[in-house]
Amino acid sequence: MGAVLADEGGRILARAHNAPIGRNDPTAHAEILALRAAARALGNYRLPGTTLYVTIEPCAMCAGALVWARVRRLVFGAPDPKAGACVSLYRLPEDPRLNHQVQVTGGVREAECRALMQEFFRNRR
Repeated sequence: MGAVLADEGGRILARAHNAPIGRNDPTAHAEILALRAAARALGNYRLPGTTLYVTIEPCAMCAGALVWARVRRLVFGAPDPKAGACVSLYRLPEDPRLNHQVQVTGGVREAECRALMQEFFRNRR
């Protein structure tokens, strides 16, 4: 999976891909790595006004990180019915009980994103 974080003007602040195996780090999801890189570059753990673009719907860990980072908007391609925490299993980013809500737009280029992920996993087997 890939992630790109952009500011309000569309300038790319960070980009990343999943790397938990290569980094021996269960938290090294593309979203987390992009948030970390952007926070380092900006010198602030809060990232207001930013938009995160990802291939697949984020998991609960990543959805929670988006809330804590104060990301304004999430755009994802394909839903993840097994682990998605934005629309599939949970709606963490938009939960009004939390201290910040993230606008969620899903299904953007869904078929292409799904095909990319299926091909990736087919090649790994």
